[in-house]
Amino acid sequence: MTNMDSISKPTDTLDVLDIAVDWLSQGRRAALATVTHTWGSAPRPVGSHLLIDDQGNFEGSVSGGCVEAAVITEALDVIEREAVAFVEFGVADETAWRVGLSCGGRIGVRIEPLSSPSLASAIEGLAAAQRERKAAAIISSVNGSSAQLVYSPSEASYPTIADELTKRFVSGKSGSVKTESGHEFFLTVRIPKPQLVVIGAVHITQALVPMVGATGFDMMVIDPRTAFATPERFPDTQLKAEWPEDVFKNLSLDPYCAVIALTHDPKIDDYALISALQSDCFYIGALGSRKTHASRCERLEKAGVTPKQLARIHAPIGVNIGAANPAEIAVSVLAEIILALRGPKPEPKRAEAP
Repeated sequence: MTNMDSISKPTDTLDVLDIAVDWLSQGRRAALATVTHTWGSAPRPVGSHLLIDDQGNFEGSVSGGCVEAAVITEALDVIEREAVAFVEFGVADETAWRVGLSCGGRIGVRIEPLSSPSLASAIEGLAAAQRERKAAAIISSVNGSSAQLVYSPSEASYPTIADELTKRFVSGKSGSVKTESGHEFFLTVRIPKPQLVVIGAVHITQALVPMVGATGFDMMVIDPRTAFATPERFPDTQLKAEWPEDVFKNLSLDPYCAVIALTHDPKIDDYALISALQSDCFYIGALGSRKTHASRCERLEKAGVTPKQLARIHAPIGVNIGAANPAEIAVSVLAEIILALRGPKPEPKRAEAP
């Protein structure tokens, strides 16, 4: 049984949905509470979940401890009535201070029973999509009981929702949206965990490991040079002391993957870059000067890479911050990767009038 001590270390939002799948398989009667709105300072962000069963056991958090008891009480009633509830809570200034905020605010929480067939099916589908590294979202009526699982923005029923989903399939953030007719929906968005594939077990890569871990990315390091790719140099890291062509046979590069080549050795880097350019990965970068990159482009063109594909390579790699050592280069590289993933996307070019 979960106790109130778990509030100090809230379960990750996505983990809560995974737990919900387990509870469903066990036949437990339960409800899912979701933060759908916040005003002022809020202890937990929109999209945070609290899962409660009919015995009062719970996982997750919607407020860091401010209103959990009240939400649990409401959830027990929701489970009994098998009906959706929407409640708002004010977080007083003195309570806010206790959970690390400078001032209070209000939160809106939607509570829905897992006995809802559409919600149960959508949560299970969301979990399955995550295992397959696919983006997906549950579209729920804020004040109703409908829940639709979609795998692309085009599957949404309203253009407004589709436009909002397009943005959220990039950011991975959940949130609410109103349609042109005034109906309000909540979007529970789940995207694959970003993955960084690094070619080269070099000093820059060693500096990247703790930084990438702090951002929440998954990371894989590939280098056939066994003197470089050692567990001692890369503890607790997914390490492949193999040639990229062997690893890439079983590696799927999707739109949530970034690939960077850092060895300076064409025999190792080039195959990985060609494979990345043939995929939908969101970022491709390569270490080296402009002169080095020009030579690289000549080699890749001879291998059949098109000029349009070559333009996708970020080289020289990283944001220009005047980096002078491996750690600083690692900072610049990771900053550019995050910018490519989270930053504003360029507007599509419009055809000029004749």
